[in-house]
Amino acid sequence: MSWIQQNKLPAAILGVSAAGAAGLGFMLFSAYSSYNTTLDQFDAVNNSLAGLKSAVLPPSPENLAIKQGLVKEFADVAGKLSLVLNTMQAESLPKPTTDTEFQAKLKAKIAESRKMAAERGMVLPAVYNLAFDRYTGELPKSNEIATQLSGYLDAVDSIVGAFAKAGVRQVDSLERSELASEKSEPAKPTTPQRPMPGRPVAPAAAPQLTERRQVTALLTLDQAALQQLMSNLASPSETTYFTVVRLLRIENERQDGPLRSEMNLPGPSTDAVDPALVPAGDPNAPAAPAGPVAAAPVDAVAVLGNERLRVYMEIDLVYFLGAQTASTGTR
Repeated sequence: MSWIQQNKLPAAILGVSAAGAAGLGFMLFSAYSSYNTTLDQFDAVNNSLAGLKSAVLPPSPENLAIKQGLVKEFADVAGKLSLVLNTMQAESLPKPTTDTEFQAKLKAKIAESRKMAAERGMVLPAVYNLAFDRYTGELPKSNEIATQLSGYLDAVDSIVGAFAKAGVRQVDSLERSELASEKSEPAKPTTPQRPMPGRPVAPAAAPQLTERRQVTALLTLDQAALQQLMSNLASPSETTYFTVVRLLRIENERQDGPLRSEMNLPGPSTDAVDPALVPAGDPNAPAAPAGPVAAAPVDAVAVLGNERLRVYMEIDLVYFLGAQTASTGTR
């Protein structure tokens, strides 16, 4: 007799398993073939779409009209946005200021800032001039530069006010970037080069639409104050300037955990009382009024949530240069 006849049940199980494995293998092969076919179709459609996007439009009147319409729509939207931004920025534009007026304003702002910090309990650096140390002893080069510096001073003073209002405990350092007009060497004018005959003329450089002035600060504060400060810098109701926190680096002021000696707590008193020394009370006497309940002894120390943070911030002051009309670039 054969093995199959002697072991019918195991033979049946092996046969069903072999048939199932063959069927599963066929299904996997079919699915893999279908996947490859679908992937090839997707790649073909994707390449075709990329080719259509990069294709050069023929210079037909219909395409020209569509292009002009799209450019005009973009210019209209950009013009409206520029008008709104310049209207909002007009509130923070500085008034014309002379060099001597700026220096007097700087000294007054420094005194006011120190007084405000003392009232709020915010510690300032030993040498603190609102990051305008240079102009405490010298005047700006011209009245035009003094006007620009006056607006810059107002912005830095506003940021320091936001620090104090948020609850910053200490300002370790405060610096600012210099204006282009402050630098000793003026920018050399570049003479445009004549195009070579037969070569296409290079397109003109795009006009500069914004100017960024950067204020950097190293602060000591807690988590709640940091959250409030970030909210104040981003809220238009708290500041009239366009501020962007470009870089924010946070670390714990203390890099290690609490020491074991700091965690030791006084244990509860275990002094036993001799019952013989306690005077017996009159059982018929009225009960004495209950006194105030004493506070429970401290049995835990808060480790997380009370640590201070050291924060390095780079804040960009964004200024929009000129209004863009809706008719620009509609050719």
